[in-house]
Amino acid sequence: MKLLKYFIFFAIIEGFLSFRCDRRPYGTTTKPSAADGRFKLTVIGAEDTYMPEQLYTVQISATDGHSRFTGFIISADGATKPDPRNPRRTITLFPGHLRPQQLLTAKFSDRCLYSVEHAIASPKTVVEVYWQAPESGNGCVTLRAMVVESEEVWYEDGPPLVHQLCEDTRQPDDATPQFNYDCQICDEAKYEIGFTGIWSRNTHPRLYPEKDWEPRYSDLVGASHALDHILWIPGSLASEGLRQLAEHANTSRLEAEIRAKIGDGVRTMVKGKGHGYPKMNSPTYSFVRTDKTNHLVSVAVGLHPSPDWFLGVTRFELCQEDNTWLPERELNLYPWDAGTDSGVSYESMNIETFPQDAISRVQMSSYDKDSPFYETDIKDLHPFGRLRIKLVRTYKKECVKEEVTEEANTTEEEVTSTTEVTTTETEPTGEESPSEPDEPSRYRYPELGGGEEGRSEAPIVTDPESPEECPMSQWQEWSECEGECTGGRVVGYRWRERYHLVDGIAVEKYDPHAKHTSTKEVPKYCKLHYDTFEREECEDKCSDDYSNEDLTVERQVSEPIAPGYPWQSKKRHASKF
Repeated sequence: MKLLKYFIFFAIIEGFLSFRCDRRPYGTTTKPSAADGRFKLTVIGAEDTYMPEQLYTVQISATDGHSRFTGFIISADGATKPDPRNPRRTITLFPGHLRPQQLLTAKFSDRCLYSVEHAIASPKTVVEVYWQAPESGNGCVTLRAMVVESEEVWYEDGPPLVHQLCEDTRQPDDATPQFNYDCQICDEAKYEIGFTGIWSRNTHPRLYPEKDWEPRYSDLVGASHALDHILWIPGSLASEGLRQLAEHANTSRLEAEIRAKIGDGVRTMVKGKGHGYPKMNSPTYSFVRTDKTNHLVSVAVGLHPSPDWFLGVTRFELCQEDNTWLPERELNLYPWDAGTDSGVSYESMNIETFPQDAISRVQMSSYDKDSPFYETDIKDLHPFGRLRIKLVRTYKKECVKEEVTEEANTTEEEVTSTTEVTTTETEPTGEESPSEPDEPSRYRYPELGGGEEGRSEAPIVTDPESPEECPMSQWQEWSECEGECTGGRVVGYRWRERYHLVDGIAVEKYDPHAKHTSTKEVPKYCKLHYDTFEREECEDKCSDDYSNEDLTVERQVSEPIAPGYPWQSKKRHASKF
């Protein structure tokens, strides 16, 4: 008897879930007329596809301009798929939310799920409601309309009154691409990471901060890293460092988090100067090194003022499927929400999100009129910044090979690995340069005060011309002129750095041999008014004939190094890590 009751109960539930609501006009006794095309259902801003979780306006309108209707129902029907627990049954996917745009013209339907209907039966030529598209993975959605012209004449379904949309699988530029889980590039690479701001009163006028001197970008911060390292990722909680970057445009904590992971999932830290008024649109640059293990790059730039919004890319793949380094890519950047503050506009008061929410895209197509993204689709939004990733050059490396040898009278396998013997710099064109040994790091020989790997720099010395309230180090030596060698001349760029000093210490200068991480911070005023990075165009002589250099390299390899003072070799390129 109990078994029979359960069977009847589940049959009723199944029938209810598969039941299609009765959308006939109240009190009618007639059947629907065939749609004659005078009334049409339209999803404004969408044709055949929708962006997940975006807000759209759904409209019923008279196509001839003068026909009128008194009542309507608009419903959203989700796609169906087999129930994985019972293939003979189907389940309906979520079709998103329909809601009234004006309570005087529409209301939630009390007889149909995921539907809205007229609030007052008055003549009208057009009506609009909101549809919030479902999250990704819900397939196609069918929007249906029933239109009442009079007590006896009404229309339902038919091509003009039915609109099917399927999920747009295209992603914004700054979405995470596919990973190369088996990168087999032996050569290492150097990339230039350039960020250019686009956020301005002209491009994003809605609720732009009133004080023109207030908006600014934080420093560009990030890293080149391995697959198992995550700086930030949508769906996870923001670290304390990312929270401070997103809420206050302060990068110190995030930089410390990245430094702590160098050698343990991180290869190189990205650091570029942030700009504010009047240089909001000035580019900033940084350089990173990558290899077959550390072939992803993640960066973040804070927006100020904002609740907790930032720009960036996460785990961007540089190792292509054909196992070559990505030559160049330009990415448009749109705001992300760190999930730590519940403000809705740039200058909203601080409202801590508790409990902390996951990182997600800033809510586009917002219902809130206080939001800068009110009724704005991400497809129609100007990017807030642009990131340019460019391959500068590669470093020839010998692949590490594993050889398995068997000893006689033993069952153990001995694995012998060949060591990396040569390191050669090559341009992105793939032309190989001769072998050149690595130069000693300044961290092993502090008396060198070297800069990037292979470039010798002066020790940290206070610049006597820097102000007392913002002491700076002297500028380091210019890098070599970097660019393609054509006709014996290289035309490109060179760059140099200096550092903010706090109590005589360059607190933002990375030293892997430091026993303790400094807790001192550079005042915000100093960061805003004194640059630490300069880049300029340059032109210099160059040669494709490296025969003389080969002799120099061979001589350096063969000659012993004087104890206590390493040799100083001449190199054409520098890199920090």
